Amino acid sequence: MAGEKDLSKAKEKAKNVKLFAHDIHGVLTPNTFMVDIEGKRKYTFWHMDGFGDLSLHANGIKVVYLDSSSIDDEGLYRARELKLDKNYFKVKDKWAKIEDLKKEIGIGDENVAYIGCEITDLDIMKKVGFAVATADAIDEAKAVADYVTAAPGGRGPIREVCEFILSSMGKWDEWVDKVTKMGYK
Repeated sequence: MAGEKDLSKAKEKAKNVKLFAHDIHGVLTPNTFMVDIEGKRKYTFWHMDGFGDLSLHANGIKVVYLDSSSIDDEGLYRARELKLDKNYFKVKDKWAKIEDLKKEIGIGDENVAYIGCEITDLDIMKKVGFAVATADAIDEAKAVADYVTAAPGGRGPIREVCEFILSSMGKWDEWVDKVTKMGYK
């Protein structure tokens, strides 16, 4: 859990975030899915994770969905619903996509945050400035993470880490005050 990591070091790294990328399956969704009689998959999303992504976006941090296996439209629909900047699916080389985004935005590795949970996330987690693993991530992901969420995939890890990033930057209290007065949509 988060308490097992050096939180002061994680906060220092979180202060530099300008791009927040995350996987979908196992991070934004739980590690389960439903299949109907026609073989169509259905995923669920935790509403508050959307608020987390929106919170970062509203505070000047680029949010990107970066998924290697999305074979269904739910992730794309959710990204569009939240009006996020960039959304990539069926990505074969996540790090190459991050490199492109870094050049486009004009940032370095230290400005990139990524949250993952599986073997396919390890390479990118080792290279970004602020690596995060979900509570139910594989042990290897937790080992390379700067921060491990208390929430498992699909049950609030995005919301949790977004609050951690904004709190580390000293922006959370102001954001809460703003949202309390006007709502977030």
